[in-house]
Amino acid sequence: MASPKNKDSAAGIPVAAKPDFIPSSLTGWLGVAGFVLGVVCLNVFGPKFDLHRYWEGLILMGFTSVPMLVCDALILRMRGKGTPVDGMTRRRAYSVPRTLVKLLGLFGTLTLLALLFWVFPEYNGSLSPEGGFYSNFFTLCRFAGPWVLGVCAVYFFFVDARLDDPHDGYWYFGRVMLLSFDGVDWVKVKNHLRTWAVKGFFLPLMFTFLCDNLPGLHWREGHAEALRQVFASGEASLGALQMLHHWAHNFLFSIDLAFVACGYVLTLRLVQSHVRSAEPTMLGWTAALMCYLPFWKMIGDLYLGYWSDGNWESKLTNNREMLYVCGAGILIFEIIFVWATISFGLRFSNLTHRGVVTKGPYYFTKHPAYISKLCAFFLIALPWIDGRGPDFGLRNLFMLAGLGLVYWIRAKTEERNLSSMDPAYGMYAEEIRLRHRRWLRLDFSGVHKVS
Repeated sequence: MASPKNKDSAAGIPVAAKPDFIPSSLTGWLGVAGFVLGVVCLNVFGPKFDLHRYWEGLILMGFTSVPMLVCDALILRMRGKGTPVDGMTRRRAYSVPRTLVKLLGLFGTLTLLALLFWVFPEYNGSLSPEGGFYSNFFTLCRFAGPWVLGVCAVYFFFVDARLDDPHDGYWYFGRVMLLSFDGVDWVKVKNHLRTWAVKGFFLPLMFTFLCDNLPGLHWREGHAEALRQVFASGEASLGALQMLHHWAHNFLFSIDLAFVACGYVLTLRLVQSHVRSAEPTMLGWTAALMCYLPFWKMIGDLYLGYWSDGNWESKLTNNREMLYVCGAGILIFEIIFVWATISFGLRFSNLTHRGVVTKGPYYFTKHPAYISKLCAFFLIALPWIDGRGPDFGLRNLFMLAGLGLVYWIRAKTEERNLSSMDPAYGMYAEEIRLRHRRWLRLDFSGVHKVS
């Protein structure tokens, strides 16, 4: 892979001259295997050690990420000695002063982030030992933070000597911290701060959701009894099936959350999971953030509350056949959604470019996660069924269509950022377009590759 050559007109970040490193599909599935092993260990050994929720979340992230780190490292090592790794070299001498400036940049970034957490009421209430919504994340930061910073110091020193251009966003922001503004590349500084804004918003949220999901991952006697009913008689009570459905739903989204949380933490140049660019436009940020708490609470309640007066279980209580069909459809769409996350391996992150993924469900469409998520929302809410009257059902459909518009804007802003950064995305988008055209003609022969 070639090192960056040109400047991107949208974000001002170098554009890759050749397609970026794409992880093997094996990487994500090894992460799933690690996650399953972690769930088993937490079920078997967790009660014996009475671990706090945040330690359980960290352990699950470790089980998920380590197999993917090892797999990607081995893949990169086996690519051949003559094949360069994007942005990496082996010829530069180690530099303690440059590493110290980068660590100062990291320290300044974390200090700025901590200040914002302290100022904003959304986070401030979780900083105290008494707890709050984000308390698991901030408590873990207090205990594990010093160890993580020690690892970062070693990592920065080691990687600095292997970068084609060691003057990255950390170095330039360190220079800013030293009030040495001559020659500062402000484009890199802005991208560095946008990248950490993404981390600062999404990592506490996703880790909190993961910790909240942990109790639902415990396998209880009721689950075992429901399975015995299914395999012994071929059917189970409605309550037993709903219990299994809820566990499967929680298990699938816990996989997603574990992958996502690992992705925000492990932005590592050594395995090419680093951030190439962060979304530079306010439109892209607005469309993405309004889909997540705390912004979704206001947007959903006031403008897009399509879920009406209940969910699929309450609306289909008297129609058992449709209840089964709807429940199965929800799980199918959730599997596709989680499969899309798995395909990223270590590289999932909102609002950033971290390599172009073309495998898994991305073989079929550019946005499988958004499509499958909206389809699942549709089945979960059954918005056209509303006990208050058909006019409410029609309003619900309009509100769900509004949410679909938000996801369409997210998709388009992401496409624009990726296309401006990486020629590989344009090639991939053209392949998808031609593939869809062939399928419309019912031509399922081999894929036509775009040169």
